Amino acid sequence: MSSELVGAIIGGIIGVLGTIITQRGSRKVKESEWRQKEYQAKRETLTEVYKSLISIINLFPDESPNDILRNIEYAPNYCLENYDAVFSILDIKFKDYETQISIPNIDYERKNSIRTEISNINYAKEKLAVNKNSYQKAVKEYTSFIDSDKIVFDLYASRNVRSWLVRFEIIIHNVFISGYSVGDPDDPLENTIKIYRRELINAMRKDIGII
Repeated sequence: MSSELVGAIIGGIIGVLGTIITQRGSRKVKESEWRQKEYQAKRETLTEVYKSLISIINLFPDESPNDILRNIEYAPNYCLENYDAVFSILDIKFKDYETQISIPNIDYERKNSIRTEISNINYAKEKLAVNKNSYQKAVKEYTSFIDSDKIVFDLYASRNVRSWLVRFEIIIHNVFISGYSVGDPDDPLENTIKIYRRELINAMRKDIGII
């Protein structure tokens, strides 16, 4: 076989190999670009869903109704979202104290004690009204989120984020359905709602690469 023919054959083989390598390289680049676009689209979608979810979980009160009632003597027990029953009992206690304080020649110390209780009841009712409105608004918004965005959330959110959302839901149930305390309402390291909300938000931020 002549050297020219061998050279031609080798050149042809090199050319074919070069074409194959170029095509494979081009395909890998396209696949990489497609994956990058898919990731970007997922991140943009998740970002919007997470922003919506964060705005909703921030609506939930940081304090249990029973935490608000703890300064009331013989306070009613809140559970099962029954704010109205608590308000009714507080109104009865308030009227009873008003009757007691109007008794002639009532003991001075007892009178001051009753005044303190009346003040505590008024303060508790104001805080309970705010708590009720915030909780009911949060529940309404979260129900809307479940109906509109939960499918996308379940499809794209990381396992860690989904896990923290379940934990947050459990805490909300324990506080506003079962009537548990949040711990120390004023301490972010001891308040269970603040703790689980913070961890859920951090999980979402990590999932989209912010932290």
